[in-house]
Amino acid sequence: MPEKRKIPFDILDSVRGIASLYVAIAHCRGTLWIGGSEFSKLFPRNTWNVWDYFMVGSSMLTRLAVEFVIVFFVLSGFSIAHSLAVNRSPLQFYKRRFIRIYPSYVVALIWAGLVFVITRLWHPEWYDGSLTNFAFVRTNEMNNYFDGTMMLKNLFYVPDLGLTIKEAFPKPEQHFMVLFVAPGHGFITPFWSLTYEVIFYLMAPFILRRVNLYALLSLTLFLINFILPDKIWSLGLPLYIYAFLFVFNIYFAIGVVIYKNYNKVAGVFQSISKRMLLGMIALIVIIMYAVNIYFKTETVYSFMPSALLGVALIGYFLKYNLRIKWLMGVGRFSYTLYITHLASVFLYLSIYWLIVKPDTPYILNYFVWVPAVFFVLALAYFQYWLVEKRTKNILNLLRRKAAKTN
Repeated sequence: MPEKRKIPFDILDSVRGIASLYVAIAHCRGTLWIGGSEFSKLFPRNTWNVWDYFMVGSSMLTRLAVEFVIVFFVLSGFSIAHSLAVNRSPLQFYKRRFIRIYPSYVVALIWAGLVFVITRLWHPEWYDGSLTNFAFVRTNEMNNYFDGTMMLKNLFYVPDLGLTIKEAFPKPEQHFMVLFVAPGHGFITPFWSLTYEVIFYLMAPFILRRVNLYALLSLTLFLINFILPDKIWSLGLPLYIYAFLFVFNIYFAIGVVIYKNYNKVAGVFQSISKRMLLGMIALIVIIMYAVNIYFKTETVYSFMPSALLGVALIGYFLKYNLRIKWLMGVGRFSYTLYITHLASVFLYLSIYWLIVKPDTPYILNYFVWVPAVFFVLALAYFQYWLVEKRTKNILNLLRRKAAKTN
């Protein structure tokens, strides 16, 4: 296990705030505006004015939702390494993780189901198959939400249990280009990342006993898939096993290694000026956008700079003891925000439909999505206050009792 480091972890709530807020904004814009490619089909570029260019150009700034989840993975590796350095008991670790994440998770599942029931009552056409594009791909995916088998799978974080890599990506090259989860799952589509978080949590008390070996194996599996993707695809592995071992585990490992070698890493950051560090962060973000736009989707090539961004943000905020109160505030309920926001976006969309009664399934008004950001933040904070804040208080009580015992 890595040795315990003296790190003010509350500062990292700012990084969580950045990542969760970006994902929420991206899904608000992606659900509540037509999107650049579809806009171009309706309105040829030679007819655009300055505002049209602004809308399409600025909308492209919200295309890195999956890449910012990679930042979360790096943060998770860093944080879990610290948690196990403080208390190495697997049973105690599992107990803390369960209290920390599962009550909020179940409430988020209930919230998604409630929004499904409400929106199906208000807008049955969303679910009858007559609308198959734009945001309504997600509504159609909700039709089996209350099936017994699906409910059970969702309760255990495995909606795609039994799906193989070949079934998820019939063409060998696809699994290298689109590396997260397939198919989507309606209002809980963002939950895809939680499956890999939970797999990491289950393994962490054991694999972190030999951090160097864990890091070496993680890098080896990642490189094998990077160099020989067709060979790995031909194995026909279960999707979750493939995706964790060969795609996502490396980013958790990066966070763990950064924690283990934190004093050395902090020393490197101390040698870099603030201006240069900010320039590096800006360059990494530019590379993320450039790669994503070039491939027209998220890929391993945009995931790699995303991991670097996670490391850079951790180093920057800790080096300067940077405490941005409002961002830290968002970071405190970032978990609830992440797991509830998409359902809230669709509730917002349903209210919009009730008021506006649109003639088309798409939205051309670029300003519709902006208030949705505050709408989902407000609903997420209420659910945080209802559940997550209370589970945090329970954990703090357990920690104080453990400290007195020791």
